[in-house]
Amino acid sequence: MDNPLVRTADAIFSDSVNLGRWLREAEPHLYEKEAPAELIAEYAEKSIRLELCYAELRSFDKTGSFKGDHPFISQRSERERAAALLRENPVEFTREMHRIEMNISRYSSQLNSAKLSAEKKKLAQANLEKFKAALAMYEEILKTVING
Repeated sequence: MDNPLVRTADAIFSDSVNLGRWLREAEPHLYEKEAPAELIAEYAEKSIRLELCYAELRSFDKTGSFKGDHPFISQRSERERAAALLRENPVEFTREMHRIEMNISRYSSQLNSAKLSAEKKKLAQANLEKFKAALAMYEEILKTVING
């Protein structure tokens, strides 16, 4: 399994198996009288992700390439885009990194606000995690370039 495309296909297949198992286990709970809204939302998200798995695997089977919609692939393509930006335009790379840091600061302060509703705090927390992951990726790219 030295081919990175085959490794990616294997990871997507494993993701589809895990998602399918989770969906089968959760489905009976959806029909309960008062199914929690969080369960319904998570079921919908995982169903969509499972469809992305199938679409990526079908595309790989037919064309030998991925569509790029599954998170495993889109995250890698974002990393490649950021690395290319660093090589081609380091000033813009640092601007993007600064924007990410400012977003982290903004969402952190929103979480500390007593005025914010629980729903908006949950959304702010999700955005904070997303930007923290993006910052970690940018920092890793910088370390790779600096360390050779």
